[in-house]
Amino acid sequence: MTEAEVGRGGCSGADSGCGAAISPPLQPAGPAMEVQDAGQEMVASSVTPGSGKSKLDTLPKEDLIKFAKKQVMLIQKVKLRCTELEKEIEELRSKAATGGADDIIQALTERLDVVLLEKAESQQQCVALKKENIQRKQEAEAAVAKTEELQKQLEKSSIESLTEIKALKSELANAQCKHNEDLTKLKIELEEQVKKQMELVEQVERHSDSQKEAKRLQDDVQRIKSTYEEQILCLSKQLETVNEEKTKEVTNLQETIKSISQCYCNEINNLNEELKKLKIAQEEVSELMHQTEISSKENEEKQNQINQIQHNLAEESLIKEKNVKNERCAHTDQHEYDLEQLREVLNKNVESKIDVVDTQEEPCVEAKMEEKVRHLEHSLEELQSQHSILKDELTYMSNVKLKLEEEIHHIKDEYFHEREDLEFKINELQLTKEDYCCVIEKLKLELQAARQHCETAVKEHKLETQTLKEQHKREISELNETLLSGSEKEKMALVFEMQELREQLEKLTQEKEEAVSNYNSLRETMETLQTELGESAGKICQEFESMRQQQASDVSELQQKLRAAFNEKDVLLETVNRLQEETEKLSSNLLEIEELKCKIVSLQEENNTITSSINQKETAMKELEEKIIALTDQNKDILNEVKCLGEERETLQERCKQEQGKVQELQQEVDVANQHNSDLKKKVEELTERLNEALTRKSENAQMLEELENQIESLVHERENLSSEACTLREENKKIIQEKGELSEKLERITSEKDGWLVLKEQSENLEKNLQMMSAEKDHISTLLESEQAHRSLVRTQLYCLLEQVGSSVSDSNEEYDSLNLLQIANECLAKMKEEQCLALQNEEKVLHLQREVERLEEENAAQYAEHRSLMQDFEKEKDLLREELEGVLSEKEALQHDIQELKNASEKTRIENQDLLANIEEITQKLAFYESQIQEQQKGSEKQDDLNFMLEQKETELRNVKDELSSLKNLMETSTEKTDQQSSVAELQEKIGRLEKESAEKGEKLNKIKVVAVKAKKELDASRKEMQTLREELELVRSEKDQLSASMKDVIQGAESYKNLLMEYDKQGEQLDSEKGRANNLERQIDDLTRQLQVSSQQHDQLHSANEDLLARVETLQHNAKLLEAQILEIQRAKAKADKELETEKLLKEQKTKEYSGALREMEELQVQLQKEKKHLQKTMQELELARKDAQKSTLMDMEIADYERLVKELNQKISDKDSRIEDLEQETGIQKQKQETLQEEIKSLQSTMQQDEERNAKIKQLLVKTKKELADSKQAENDHLMLQASLKGELEASQQQVEAYKIQVAVLTSEKHKVQEHLRTSSEQHQRTLTAYQQKIATLQEECKAAQAEQASVTSEFESYKVRVHNVLKQQKNKSASQTESEGAKQEREQLEMVVDQLKVKLQDAQHNSQVNASELQALQSEHDTLLERHNKMLQEAVAKEAELREKLCTIQSENMVMKTEHAQTLSQLTAQNEALRNNFRDQVRNLQEEHRKTVETLQQQLSRVEAQLFQLKSEPSTRGPAVSNPATKNLRERRNTDLPVLDVHTVAREEGEGMETTDTESVSSASTYVPSLEQLLNSPEAKLEPSQWQTELTKDELIQKLNTTAKSADHLNELLRESEATNAILMEQIKLLKNEIRRLERNQEREKSVANLEYLKNVLLQFIFLKSGSEKERLLPVIDTMLQLSPEEKGKLVAIAQGEEESTSRPSGWASYLHSWSGLR
Repeated sequence: MTEAEVGRGGCSGADSGCGAAISPPLQPAGPAMEVQDAGQEMVASSVTPGSGKSKLDTLPKEDLIKFAKKQVMLIQKVKLRCTELEKEIEELRSKAATGGADDIIQALTERLDVVLLEKAESQQQCVALKKENIQRKQEAEAAVAKTEELQKQLEKSSIESLTEIKALKSELANAQCKHNEDLTKLKIELEEQVKKQMELVEQVERHSDSQKEAKRLQDDVQRIKSTYEEQILCLSKQLETVNEEKTKEVTNLQETIKSISQCYCNEINNLNEELKKLKIAQEEVSELMHQTEISSKENEEKQNQINQIQHNLAEESLIKEKNVKNERCAHTDQHEYDLEQLREVLNKNVESKIDVVDTQEEPCVEAKMEEKVRHLEHSLEELQSQHSILKDELTYMSNVKLKLEEEIHHIKDEYFHEREDLEFKINELQLTKEDYCCVIEKLKLELQAARQHCETAVKEHKLETQTLKEQHKREISELNETLLSGSEKEKMALVFEMQELREQLEKLTQEKEEAVSNYNSLRETMETLQTELGESAGKICQEFESMRQQQASDVSELQQKLRAAFNEKDVLLETVNRLQEETEKLSSNLLEIEELKCKIVSLQEENNTITSSINQKETAMKELEEKIIALTDQNKDILNEVKCLGEERETLQERCKQEQGKVQELQQEVDVANQHNSDLKKKVEELTERLNEALTRKSENAQMLEELENQIESLVHERENLSSEACTLREENKKIIQEKGELSEKLERITSEKDGWLVLKEQSENLEKNLQMMSAEKDHISTLLESEQAHRSLVRTQLYCLLEQVGSSVSDSNEEYDSLNLLQIANECLAKMKEEQCLALQNEEKVLHLQREVERLEEENAAQYAEHRSLMQDFEKEKDLLREELEGVLSEKEALQHDIQELKNASEKTRIENQDLLANIEEITQKLAFYESQIQEQQKGSEKQDDLNFMLEQKETELRNVKDELSSLKNLMETSTEKTDQQSSVAELQEKIGRLEKESAEKGEKLNKIKVVAVKAKKELDASRKEMQTLREELELVRSEKDQLSASMKDVIQGAESYKNLLMEYDKQGEQLDSEKGRANNLERQIDDLTRQLQVSSQQHDQLHSANEDLLARVETLQHNAKLLEAQILEIQRAKAKADKELETEKLLKEQKTKEYSGALREMEELQVQLQKEKKHLQKTMQELELARKDAQKSTLMDMEIADYERLVKELNQKISDKDSRIEDLEQETGIQKQKQETLQEEIKSLQSTMQQDEERNAKIKQLLVKTKKELADSKQAENDHLMLQASLKGELEASQQQVEAYKIQVAVLTSEKHKVQEHLRTSSEQHQRTLTAYQQKIATLQEECKAAQAEQASVTSEFESYKVRVHNVLKQQKNKSASQTESEGAKQEREQLEMVVDQLKVKLQDAQHNSQVNASELQALQSEHDTLLERHNKMLQEAVAKEAELREKLCTIQSENMVMKTEHAQTLSQLTAQNEALRNNFRDQVRNLQEEHRKTVETLQQQLSRVEAQLFQLKSEPSTRGPAVSNPATKNLRERRNTDLPVLDVHTVAREEGEGMETTDTESVSSASTYVPSLEQLLNSPEAKLEPSQWQTELTKDELIQKLNTTAKSADHLNELLRESEATNAILMEQIKLLKNEIRRLERNQEREKSVANLEYLKNVLLQFIFLKSGSEKERLLPVIDTMLQLSPEEKGKLVAIAQGEEESTSRPSGWASYLHSWSGLR
């Protein structure tokens, strides 16, 4: 506006010139503003690139808000510019009005308004037409896109229909194949089940037969009962008498036991006192040990001190010697020096006194000399004395040194001895350590073997997965080829087929849903049935186990009689258990196989679906690639296809996501299947002890499988009859339930019958026991009866003798013994004898009857045993069959596992391919985005070009119109100056053309009036026009240049401001980066500190771990020592037990001898009493004989009787002589036995000495044990402390690890943020660089333009000044010259047109330059992006190649390791099998050796028994031949005495009791000290044995017989004791065999445990549940699982059952080391 005012002031001379001067500066304002707005728009577009709909939609909220604010700012600027333009227009109007010619201006303005309105209408119409055109184009594009989409959908649907048809066909084929396979399998299983049913029926029949036999046995038993009860009544009376006698003996025994128990109590007290003393001694020993350790430490310290003292003494002695030597040297030097001085003095004196010689002075000089010599001698003597003193000191020091050296040598010797002791101990410890190291190495080797096994399994799995992947890839490639070839041919046919198939699919899905519902209902019923069956089977199992236990007890009782059969039965039981386990495994494997088949079918279906989807993806990918190639050729088609591709990409991504979800679901299903497999395995392990349940389940499963087959057939063939078949199935189910109930009832009946049979069996066993008891009692009674009969026969013989001798004279001689009374007594005795004989006969008959019944029962038992054998053979056959089935099932299982692994590999392949596809899709999306950006840029360029072309066309049309109007106006406005002004304003103001047209129309009307005036002014005007045109042109050029400069300056200022803003943002981001870097550094420092702390803590942990390991090693060495000591103790205890046994046997011998001695004494007393009676009787008979002799003289009868008596006397004398010879023999035997007794006493003494030595050893070992206990306690305390420390450190470690993990998470978050910030910085820096380059280019161009403008401005100013001078000159000339030449109007018009064209061309040039600059900057940005993308691509390729190489190397190494592991595994397996076989052979050899030894001992004992029996028979036969009348009563008497004296006991029971009670015999060993047993010689040579000599010598024969019988009885007893010992050894051997068997079973359990404890996590979960659950049924359910997993022994199982039921163990376990000392009798 200021320039306009200046122009206006400049041209004040002329009115028309003024108007012309004002209008030009206003003209370029519009274009300048447009340029400015365009620059602002460019800035906005550069700030917010991609202003299309898609980009705006994807922008975040903050960027959208910024964009909206910028748009509002631009709108406000535009509004301000509009208001300014309106103001200018109003000013122009006001100025135009003031210029004059108001009417013309009004007319012109009206016309302009009309033209403007028409133009606005036309523009609106044009805009509407453009919009319609754009809409139609968009609709056409949308229609094309829709058609393309429909075509794609058609293609996809056809492909999908093809895949679905193929999948359905494959599914149908698979279903048919599987159906056929299932049918065959079910038929096979049905046949097997029918066979098993037949077997069960046979078993039931056998069971019914056994029940019938049991009923028969019951009847027999009832019969036997009635007979036995009668016998028992008779025998009970006899038992009462025997019991009374036994009670008396028991009282005596109780008294003896009390006395023995008191002795034992005293001994125990003594032992306790000794123990206390030993404990005190042990404590003293421990204190001494502690003192010795302290003394050793003090010795070491003393040694160190002595060494130091030695060193110091040596140094001092050396120093003293040096000092002494130095002093000697000094003294000798002084002495020599003094001597030399004296000599010099003497020489001087001599020389001086030679010169001055006087005879008078000589004596005084000599006296002085003598005094000096004496003084010197005295000093010499002193020096010598000092020298001798020093020598003495030296000798003393050397002596001291020698003493010290001796002491040191002595100390060294002591130290050396101590060191040797310590080295010995260290060597022992090292040996133990080496043992433990060996054990550890073995364990490590086992661990390595286990790891290698795991690694081999992993490698095999990987190889299998790779093979499956390759197979899957091949299949996919083949499918792709087939699909691609067939897809083009079958497109049209597939559409129709798709519709039909869809209808079929809907029908099938409906039918499938119905079938699934029916199947679910059936499945529920099946589950209920299975639960019921499981419960019933559990009950049956329990009953079966109880029956088995009872049978085992029966068999064990039979085995006591037949031990060989016992071993066979054990083997058979083990085989039965194995068979049961194998059968149960088979049944469980069958169930697993069925489930796995179902899963495989489902997995195959899912695999087919996945392959079809992958094929679809591949086809879609190929289509996309083809479309991308087409897009590069055609720009316009790209837009539509890009949209379609975007939509397809989204659909593909959705499908990919769906498929990924499906893959994840498949993975989850596979995991679930794996878990299900593990659960099934555990269930299989639980069902190991349920054979009967498995059989019943098999039958039920077969029935259910038949039903399912019927269902499948009905589903395939008859879809309409589903409901009726479901009803039939339900009816069949009800029948099955009924059958199940009937079976359960039958089973209950069988169990009840079995229980009754078992009860009967128990009763029969009790009856057998009673029979044995009765037979024993009968034998005892028969012996008593025989003794009584013998006694009676003796009495009878005596009576008969007396009757024959006395006759009728008895009544005269003795009133007591009348003949009649004697006869009556004899008759009564005879009657009694007859009755007793009858009773004896009856008893014998009863005994025979009982023996027959026993034999019959034994036969029945044998038959039962045979039946058991046959059953076992059947079981073995079943076992073989089951083994074959197992092998088949295992092969099927392996095949199924292989299939499952192949499927897993296929799923992994599909997963990998999906990932590859996703990566390809991402690459394609990136390419698409790149292409879209290129297309958008091209679109922008094309739109800009279209806009520019449209604008150019508009401007050209307007220019044409203006030219037409101007040609018409120029004809009218040649004379007027206003016309020129308006022409110039028209040229400049393009937007105000309408207004000018109106004004020109008004002026055209007024021109006619002004023509007259115009002719006059033409000449002046021509000259002025020329000058004005030149001036106008110059002014226009200057103003346009000025406007351009101002616009460029504004752009530069805006660019600088934006650059400053960018710099500010860059600085802010840099500061943020610095702060984040600082934070990151701080975090890194913290992480470093934490890592250091972690390292320190890990070092501490390692140190503690090493210390703990050292302690553990020490503890292990101590434990090893303790074990060795325990082993030594056990050996010593065994030796002691053997010694105790020997002592006990000797004590028993002594006791028996004492008993025999006491019995002999009693017999002697009785014999003496009888002798006295017989003496009295003989005296009476002698008196009678004398009287008879007197009478014989009178009668001959008496003579005859006397002759008979003499014969009798002779016979008795012969018997006496025989008995004397026997007595001599017996005396010889007693001498031999005395010698034996002496040898035995010597052996007892030696055994006592060995016992003492053993006790001393035991005491030492006890001391060592106590020491080891203390050391163990200390080590345990240390270990506990270490464990506490370790626990605390673990806690700290865990805390630190948690902190570290938290820090790691923070670091990860920060690193992610850092990466984000770095990426943001990269992008921002790249953008800044781009903008910087763009701005630098702009600045360079602007600077060049500025320089050019400045140069032009300088030239223009110079020209303007010259022009001014010219103008003034011209004006002056014009004033002077009135007339001026007129130029042609045509030339003027042409010039003006050319000027207008030049201006337009300049504007176009500027636009083209601007566009080229923009394109160049975009090109540079694109090239930079292209370079970065290429670099990234190359890096990714290099990384992929490196990763592939690494993975291949790893694969090779893993394969090699796998092979090595396989070889090692095979070697270890072979070694283990060899070891197992060797151990089995060793155990078998041991058992055989033991059996052979047992057999040999039994044979030897039997031989000895037979010999003894032969000797007894000979002894019995000898007296019977010599004197049957006398020997029989004597033997009978001896038998009576033996029966009365010795307790009636079975040999077997005694031997068994003494053999089994090995540890309880400690108490009996004490009785030897208290009781003194005399020898046989002392017994026989005692004064009581010497009988009074009688006149008839009848005592000698009896004594001989008694002694012989005693010796034989003693020898028999000795043999009995030998038998007992042999049976005891046999019992020990049997126990050892049992222990060996238990060890073997334990090893087998360990092996099975190692197999079952593979799944440690499951075991851990089960144990945790068992621990945390409350006692009851839930805990009891877990017991079988724990039993199968851990292979528990029956005792452990019983304890666990008690714990599960909530019972507490009543017996308190031995705690601590007391459990190791069970065999020391004194410690408890």
